[in-house]
Amino acid sequence: MQVIHTPISNLSSVDFDNLEFGKVFTDYMMVSDYNGEEWSDFDIQPLQSLSMHPATSVLHYGQAIFEGLKAYKNETNDVNIFRLKDNIKRMNASAHRMMMPQLDEGKTKEAIMQYVAEQKAWIPNRSQGSLYVRPFMISTDNTLRAVASQTYRFIVIACPVGFYYDTPLSIFLEKEHRRAAKGGVGYAKAAGNYAASFYPSVKAKNLGFDQVLWTDITNNFALEELGSANFFYVKNGNIHTPKMHDSILKGITRDTVINLAKDAGITVTSELITADDFEKDLAAGEVECMFATGTAAAITYVNAITIGENKYEVNSNQYGPVLRLKEQLDAAKFLDSDKHPEWNVIV
Repeated sequence: MQVIHTPISNLSSVDFDNLEFGKVFTDYMMVSDYNGEEWSDFDIQPLQSLSMHPATSVLHYGQAIFEGLKAYKNETNDVNIFRLKDNIKRMNASAHRMMMPQLDEGKTKEAIMQYVAEQKAWIPNRSQGSLYVRPFMISTDNTLRAVASQTYRFIVIACPVGFYYDTPLSIFLEKEHRRAAKGGVGYAKAAGNYAASFYPSVKAKNLGFDQVLWTDITNNFALEELGSANFFYVKNGNIHTPKMHDSILKGITRDTVINLAKDAGITVTSELITADDFEKDLAAGEVECMFATGTAAAITYVNAITIGENKYEVNSNQYGPVLRLKEQLDAAKFLDSDKHPEWNVIV
């Protein structure tokens, strides 16, 4: 791997105690190009703008996928890229659905490890946040033909970030718009999925809500996911979450929390949950906690949900078992726990 060092670092200008998500970038990016047959060697080079022809395929037909993962630095300066291998596997699943080339999982893992290792100084300490790592792939053919590109570029960039949500959320259950349809690309981490969600999400925020809880509007408003996170609620001490299908992103933090809950002896049920059934539980006062999970969100409490004209409030951030799950999630990320070594990539 070639590493081209920048003559001037921007590190000294960063206020690590006041990090806005996705606004501050590290000095470097990592790049590899696909020529229609194979990927080039990975290169680490100074962060720079991309030069693109106006007919570059990604600009017109949206062949673009990405991942989001984090590197954590503990008190002894050990750095853990949490669940890196799972993110690479999911990126390949997205690439398959979007007619894009596969990455070699072993080589990509080693390359991202080196990329993060080169930038250890950019990783916030535990009280400040983490290093958010964004791998993405775009189509690069210069053509206006509506066909899959033959050439692609894979890039990794990174941001030191603070904590995405500081307070519990107030959310709105969406019954008019939908994030993705069955048989579509909802399970892929495709750029267009997020663009399609912006309009209804902004409408909800203008009404005072933090996020939208998406539903399957063609299937009795079955619950799907929350914004860019997976959704859970607790009833009678058991955790319930929507069953995975191809219009829901299979969250890696979701999987982590489910495993931690099972380790703690908590029953987790993945099932079809209709909005009506969920609202009945809320109205009966049987919902003890609501929360969302994601790379950015980690475990984020939901203290209020509005369904139609009805608002329901739950003291989610005071529910002990999920508070402990949040502590166990942090322990896994920062290497305080050795229960799941398969999740860790230490650099």
